[in-house]
Amino acid sequence: MAYADADVARGQYKDDGEALIGLARQLADAFEEAQTREDQEYAAEAIDDFLSEHDHYAPDEALIALLDLPMAQLTWPLVDSVEATLAERGMSAIWPLLEAIDGRVYDHGGQTPARALETLGAMREADVIRGLVNLLAGAADDELKAAAVKVLVGAGKSAVPALEEALQEPAARRWAEDALGDIRAAREEAGD
Repeated sequence: MAYADADVARGQYKDDGEALIGLARQLADAFEEAQTREDQEYAAEAIDDFLSEHDHYAPDEALIALLDLPMAQLTWPLVDSVEATLAERGMSAIWPLLEAIDGRVYDHGGQTPARALETLGAMREADVIRGLVNLLAGAADDELKAAAVKVLVGAGKSAVPALEEALQEPAARRWAEDALGDIRAAREEAGD
């Protein structure tokens, strides 16, 4: 099984971050395509080395690529490590995690969207809410903003103060209004 390191891979990418994303994808694919237990162990060791060397400065997208690893005895500690690292990054990881939840991932049939949602759930709720509201006020496309609204509505009344602030932001106003309306409707339905 071939293992490309970041220095070798760098030649085909525009910068180190892009090279690390490509390398993480190669490593996840190598584990999934491994034919023998020995090949799986080799791939898992390479992923562990990657995380040891790069987890604190690799782009979020590189770590998100590793969320697609199949759950196995060799990979669950790696997936846990990736989820913990992304959760520790806080608000800066919200946008790429939401893209993954929305299905904007390298492997469309994999585990990444569900694991990205798990990771978001492990983060401080206040950071998630603030990050999503910032996304509503930013340059995200309508599909991503709609995904953010869905998560904010799921947060319920905790999201209301930040959404009320977002009403002052022209780019976020209609999205905040939608979220507040859905939260209000859910509370009325529940009898709150």
